[in-house]
Amino acid sequence: MSAYSFIATDYEIQEVHNSKEKIITVQEAIKLGLKAHEFMPWENMNPNDTISLFEKEDDLYELVITKGTEYEKNVRWYTDKPFIYSVNFKYTELRAKQLLEYIKEKLRKGHQLEIWSIWLDDRQNIKPTICNYEQVSIDNLKQMYDWNDEKHVTHGCIIIKR
Repeated sequence: MSAYSFIATDYEIQEVHNSKEKIITVQEAIKLGLKAHEFMPWENMNPNDTISLFEKEDDLYELVITKGTEYEKNVRWYTDKPFIYSVNFKYTELRAKQLLEYIKEKLRKGHQLEIWSIWLDDRQNIKPTICNYEQVSIDNLKQMYDWNDEKHVTHGCIIIKR
């Protein structure tokens, strides 16, 4: 089983990409003097292929929200909302604040937005936490995403209404 998080909505919302990711070609990596991984030397790669470059390892874990899911069967167990967005990040308070700001910015008046944290292929009946726009807080997200928090829940849902 794997942990998976997603947002479900009635309307499309903007994706969030990792702003710390730089895409370069293999040829550019060679010119920069970057060392290839021993299992995949530059000589075995097409010079025009692209790679992701990050300044430091922690940059890999920035908040990323992408439209769609490869886990449709799992997602549909929990929601019937038509638009699904995968949510990926490693919890820090700053990233949780970014997610909270994003949610508040994207939530339209008269609508609701669902945030789910599940284990794939482990269907659970999850009682959602229902909050209005003004009530949802970092604490709600911390409980869902911070694995080190004493109140962490492995299966969770927050429904935010506006």
